[in-house]
Amino acid sequence: MEGRHGTRKIISPGDPFRDWVVSLFDGQVRDPACCLTVSQIRPASHMVCRCTSDGGDLDVVVKFFAEPTGKIREYDPERAMKREYRMLKKAQKAGVPVAQPLAVNRTFKCALVTAYVPGTPLGVHITDCSSLYSRLSAVAGVMRLLHARRSSSYEKAREFSTFHDVLDQVELSQRKRGRFNDLLGAWWHSGDLDRRRGCMIHRDATPANYLFQGEQVTAIDFESAWTRAHPVHDLGVFCAEMKSLFREQYGDPSAAEPYIGHLLREYAGSSAEFEGVVAALPFFMALGYLRTARLDLGEKDQRWLIKEAERCLRRP
Repeated sequence: MEGRHGTRKIISPGDPFRDWVVSLFDGQVRDPACCLTVSQIRPASHMVCRCTSDGGDLDVVVKFFAEPTGKIREYDPERAMKREYRMLKKAQKAGVPVAQPLAVNRTFKCALVTAYVPGTPLGVHITDCSSLYSRLSAVAGVMRLLHARRSSSYEKAREFSTFHDVLDQVELSQRKRGRFNDLLGAWWHSGDLDRRRGCMIHRDATPANYLFQGEQVTAIDFESAWTRAHPVHDLGVFCAEMKSLFREQYGDPSAAEPYIGHLLREYAGSSAEFEGVVAALPFFMALGYLRTARLDLGEKDQRWLIKEAERCLRRP
């Protein structure tokens, strides 16, 4: 789990947090009296630290839900902590390669402990186009495993509610917001997003949340995961992020299209499923663009993202 590391500090035996973390590895740490080195990992929406023992036989990541660092601060940290732990367990049970969830503890600022995952995020490999196809095949496989965890129902209204929530966070003129509302209405009635059953999704399926060590991939950060969702939600967000990355890296978002096509073909199990994915994809790609447009970007970048989102939503 590579990231930009901030200040490091050493915590010694007798520190309650250190003693609790070491206790999770009872009998597995060669020196139970070891010190822990704590290093902050950035960027992250909460305080996130890597904790390692002197001998290296203890290596974990701790997310402190009661210490938000992003814009969203009005939430129940204990509930969020337990929810991500539960979602990681669900994904793990489905065979999805995830950072192993180890423990939660509300006493220590609502801490979630997971095993440390070495590797680099997929976005780092954008420049290595020769290996990108195989890495995207691996990502498609992970998505299929996760989406195979079916739900008994599907909440289409929640997908649209989320879209409207994201629109609320993007600065749009009243006229443009009205245009988006009309486009969303056409999608609601189109039937392209209808299905009988939903599934589990990551919901923040960005290239940054797929770590590679060699050809092995691990999905991380299940804080936003959902059940009863549309599987193409993850694909759409991921594809929008890919086009944005290629625009940033090469100045040409269309250069991502062969890779996106490969991802979708690897994901779809049949021609009928591929057609269903393609039919729903523009809606969720638009959502992906608007998610990014919420960030503090330059006017030119934000304008491009909003324009692309609107273009995706326009129906033939």
